[in-house]
Amino acid sequence: MHGMTGLTNELRDQLESLEPLLGARASLAPDRARAPTPRELAERVTAGGGDEARLRAFTHGLDAIIRALAESFPDNIFWDLDYPARCLWDAGGPREMESFTRRVMALCHGFGARSELRFRYAHDFFFGYDWARWVTREPARRSAIRPFDAPFLDYLEVRREELLALIASNDAKYSRLQGAEFRNPFGFSREPEEEARLHQALAREDLIPVKAWRLDGEPRWNLPFADLRTQTARRLGLSREASS
Repeated sequence: MHGMTGLTNELRDQLESLEPLLGARASLAPDRARAPTPRELAERVTAGGGDEARLRAFTHGLDAIIRALAESFPDNIFWDLDYPARCLWDAGGPREMESFTRRVMALCHGFGARSELRFRYAHDFFFGYDWARWVTREPARRSAIRPFDAPFLDYLEVRREELLALIASNDAKYSRLQGAEFRNPFGFSREPEEEARLHQALAREDLIPVKAWRLDGEPRWNLPFADLRTQTARRLGLSREASS
């Protein structure tokens, strides 16, 4: 049977199996206490229906991205994935969704806790801090490029290689890590309690570049988001005195 359909029970069951990976599912959305479950999220994104091949590709892609996120960022706090899920759905047909999925998974694995970079959270990627900083450098060329568009993912892949080269040379800012520590090149603490406090304050003050809790994301780059985050951390007493 052809035409528009919804998620099958099999696909719903696949998504429900992901729930234990998301822990408390904290959200930065002002109107909800928790991020939606993967099944709720998929039903929201595909509410208009779709052909079976697209629905299957979307479900498999969302499943794979969430598993890569949970594996690479086991301490991740905020699980607002509405906007990235919508970007996956909007990528096109099954082949385009598979390509999108592979790239996002590779970035999670490449920057996460099990990589040499060993960043603790995916927040800078999914809430748009990396993207906003990138656009600000060349707004005339980049302002029309959205946070999950191919040119920005290209940049992140190149940036990963640059960071690995800096680590190999034991750069002052990106040095080799000792023991089990996480990488923190920022001037403020990113321990879980502080990370949560800081980003909840930023969300209340509407200072998050990408509202990942909205299907449209409302991406904004034209405020100095990185500086505003540093200033907010200082105001909250989260600055690391030893940092330059």
